[in-house]
Amino acid sequence: PCVCVPSTHVCAPLSPLCPPLDINELNLPKTCEIDFSDQDDLLHFRLLICPDEGFYKGGKFVFSFKVGQGYPHDPPKVKCETMVYHPNIDLEGNVCLNILRWATATPRVATATP
Repeated sequence: PCVCVPSTHVCAPLSPLCPPLDINELNLPKTCEIDFSDQDDLLHFRLLICPDEGFYKGGKFVFSFKVGQGYPHDPPKVKCETMVYHPNIDLEGNVCLNILRWATATPRVATATP
């Protein structure tokens, strides 16, 4: 969807066929905060995650997001700025998830031939 910040009346289309989404409509859990440091560039933002349960409880993890102009065909770049051991985060903080590449996948239909 497009992301709009009401105080600045700025819209950043994340996809050409999307309705605007007000930032205030995001239902983030209480353990997450989003930061758009540049209100004119909504395709770059940071997300602070503070888990309140599980192995990472009490931690504070900052992720930076860079959504390119090719979205949704190109996945966003996600980097963990906090040093953390996790199987999906490399030593430079790059988040390695196949789910970030979902937009580039082509659906396949299996057909049986008699």
